[in-house]
Amino acid sequence: MDVDADQQRPGPRIMAEDVSEENLTTGLSLLVKVGNALLETAKQEAEASLETFVPRRITTLYGLLTAGADLYKRLGVKKKSEAEALWQKSEHHDAVREQVEELLQLEVCLFKHLVIALTFLVRFVERSVFVLQRRWDSFLEAVGTRLQTEDGGAATGSLSPDAVLTEALSGRAVTLGRYLGQGHRLLLVLIRHFGCLACRDHVAELLNSQADLEARSMRVLVVSFGSREGAQMWLEQTGCSFEMVLDPQRQIYRTLGLSSSFTKVMKFSCLLQYSEYGAVDRDFPDVPSRLLEDIYQLGGDFLLDDTGKVLLSHASDHPLDRPTVAHILEAVEAVEAEGRSTSPA
Repeated sequence: MDVDADQQRPGPRIMAEDVSEENLTTGLSLLVKVGNALLETAKQEAEASLETFVPRRITTLYGLLTAGADLYKRLGVKKKSEAEALWQKSEHHDAVREQVEELLQLEVCLFKHLVIALTFLVRFVERSVFVLQRRWDSFLEAVGTRLQTEDGGAATGSLSPDAVLTEALSGRAVTLGRYLGQGHRLLLVLIRHFGCLACRDHVAELLNSQADLEARSMRVLVVSFGSREGAQMWLEQTGCSFEMVLDPQRQIYRTLGLSSSFTKVMKFSCLLQYSEYGAVDRDFPDVPSRLLEDIYQLGGDFLLDDTGKVLLSHASDHPLDRPTVAHILEAVEAVEAEGRSTSPA
C-alpha cells in the first residue's frame, strides 16, 4: 500500500474548534487515499482467490480503523459524528471569518478566494469519502453474493423451552425452560465473539442498571456460541455476574434470525465507528485467536415471557448496534401498557 509514513502520522493533538480548513482537507484526503489503497488491495486478493480472501485476507480492510482513528486525532474529535459535523460546517468556520475581517482590502479579497477554493476542495474530498463508502460496501456485497455465505434467515416469534444449552461455568446441559418464568421476564443477550468490545460495553451497562431491570421484573441471561474455555476467560475479564449459557450449534441465534455476515461487520461506516476506540487509545480485549470463533456473527437482545414468546426483539444490524438500557425499559413499559389496555376490566 503506497502511503507515505509521514502522511499517516496524525501529528500533535488539537482541539476540534481549532481545526483549519487546510488541516481538515488534509485529514480527509489521507483517509480517502488510505481507504482506496486498502480497497484496491482487497479487490486484487479477492480476484485471485475468494476462498482464501474471506477467511484469511479480508481483515486487511481493518486498516480503515487506524486511518479513521488518525483522522479523529488530527481533528481533535473522538466520534465519527463529530468529524462529520466538522467537515459539514467547515465553510462557516469562525476563525476564518475573524481573520478575513482583519485583513486589508486586497488581502481580504485574496483570502476570500483562498477560503472559497478550500471550501470547494473540502466538499470535493467529502464527496470522495462518500464515493469510497459506496464502493467499499458494494465490494463486500458482491463478495457475499458470489460466495452465498450470508446466513440468518427469518426470525420466529418464540423459542422452545426445550432448547438445549450448556452452562458456561459447570459445563452441564440445561434447557432454556430452566430460566423461564420464576416471576421474571428473561432478557437474552446474545453476544458476538469473545473479543467484541461493544458486547462487553453493553453487558457492563446492563450490570450497572441491574436494579432498574429487576424492578421491571427482568432477568438477564448472556448467551454465547463459543467454547467453555473462552466463556470462562470472558467472565473473568469482564467481571460479569449474570448467568451465562452456551449455544455452540447456534440454534437460538438462527431461530432469532441472527446472521453471520462479514458484509455487515466490515462495512465502511461500521469500521469508522470502531475507529472511535482508537481515537481515545482504547485497546481491544486480549483474546487468543483460537477462542474468537466466528468474528462475523452478529448478536442481539430479546425479551421472553415465561413460555418463551418473544416480547421484544433487537437483532443487531452491525456490531455496534445495541439497545440502551433506557430503550429497553421504555419498550417494556410500552408492552405493559398494551397488556393493561387489552386485559378484561
